[in-house]
Amino acid sequence: MKLITPEQMRKIDQEAIEKIGIPGVVLMENAAFHVSMKAAEILNQKNGRLVLVVAGAGNNGGDAFAVSRHLLSMGYWVSLYMLSPLESLKGDAAINASILKNMGFTMELLEPANLDRFCESCMEADLVIDGLFGTGLNRNIEGIALEVVDIINRYSGCTLSIDIPSGIDGLTGRICGSCVKADYTVTFFLPKLGMVQYPGAAYLGELTVADISIPYALADDMEMIDLTDGGMVSNILPPRPEDGHKGTFGKVLVIAGSYAMPGAAILCAQSAYRMGSGLVKLAVPREIVPILTAGVTEAVYAPMESRDGHIARTDRALLKELLDSCDSVLVGPGLSCNEDTHQLVHQVIDLCRKPLVLDADALNAIASDTEVLSRLKCEAVITPHPAEMARLLGTDTERVQSDRIGAAKAFAEEYGLTVVLKGAGTVIAGPDGRVSINPTGNSGMATAGSGDVLAGMIVSLLGQDVAPYEAAVAAVFIHGLAGDRAAAEKGAWGMTASDISEGIGAELQAIWGDR
Repeated sequence: MKLITPEQMRKIDQEAIEKIGIPGVVLMENAAFHVSMKAAEILNQKNGRLVLVVAGAGNNGGDAFAVSRHLLSMGYWVSLYMLSPLESLKGDAAINASILKNMGFTMELLEPANLDRFCESCMEADLVIDGLFGTGLNRNIEGIALEVVDIINRYSGCTLSIDIPSGIDGLTGRICGSCVKADYTVTFFLPKLGMVQYPGAAYLGELTVADISIPYALADDMEMIDLTDGGMVSNILPPRPEDGHKGTFGKVLVIAGSYAMPGAAILCAQSAYRMGSGLVKLAVPREIVPILTAGVTEAVYAPMESRDGHIARTDRALLKELLDSCDSVLVGPGLSCNEDTHQLVHQVIDLCRKPLVLDADALNAIASDTEVLSRLKCEAVITPHPAEMARLLGTDTERVQSDRIGAAKAFAEEYGLTVVLKGAGTVIAGPDGRVSINPTGNSGMATAGSGDVLAGMIVSLLGQDVAPYEAAVAAVFIHGLAGDRAAAEKGAWGMTASDISEGIGAELQAIWGDR
């Protein structure tokens, strides 16, 4: 599914009206019909009749006026409060408000003097419908609107938002001071970008995307962001020929681990195998090999000279031989941060000609000099969490989180690689400008080793000849599904990275069965 920005939606609305000839009031009527049908479904489930509608001054408010009319015609008891007086309304919103007035329906203007009555209406209503602000809001809510939002959140037993919960920036997902915490949201044409970005994504409740008769061809020439789904991932997964052998399914080299963090190498190797790799070779400090053989009996080992429990500066010829013998490379998990690691990562960047994943300590090793990435002679994927992304960009985590898409996209295009910016709603950005947002996963995945599992999954697909951007998109999606499976079985509080790894095969099988 595609995601759209509020500005793109505004342009599409304008083209539908001016070029296609669909009157704006018709689009508003179609939107109101879908919201009304959803409201009726909710009310019927609750055996409820009382509806409270709150209308703003713009098109979102116009939708709310039209929804009120539809629900009245269905026999529901509707109370309507509006943020602006009738005489100040314009365009299609004014038309729909006038229709209600001509029907003899009473609409009450929200004022400080009647907020107590509004509170009572919220408590009495079986459903509150939020039509205050739409997707174009990018300023903080204040004044009486802020009080109204807080009252809805405090006293409404069930809330349905029109297009987007009021107070969420439709572009970034930022909370504009405060926002309605919806149980249901009905949006139109396509989901908006801010709906899948946090913190806003947490306040949508159940999302319905309604077709309001705008031709989807109007969006064909627009650069849009993908919301990853199972169909997309199914098309990415490589075939598994019946006569395949280890070489068919890719030989992966993982340069990882240290005496203090041997588990990182284990998790990378396990997840690479579970993602379908034919062979995984672990280049690790010599002294931890006995530890690892108990954890990954299937791996092939390349014991490396070590210093203080980490890989020492490596013989260049040996490193090149290892790199040349594989189909894809992962470097970084659990290496530790020191001068040896710094030199090792720089050598890998200089020598590697196979698809490369740079993760964890490899990213720390280049953070002070990202220009080293300009020396890459292979396709590459980097997998930073927000703090690592901030170090790579020379900024702070808060700034990265305020524009995750912009941060990932800019870095990917500047250095010609694929960026996987981890976190809730992981962002995958390609060097060609493509961007996907991942909808799978849960808070239980915020646990040590989860990133090692993901890195192993990505390098596995690279070794199976999947292109870097597609490999990242598919691995992130399946990683999240495996995490959701683990949370369902063991709970988000108690799940571990190993639980995520163990679920990979089942999720691959489920997606593969849909092909």
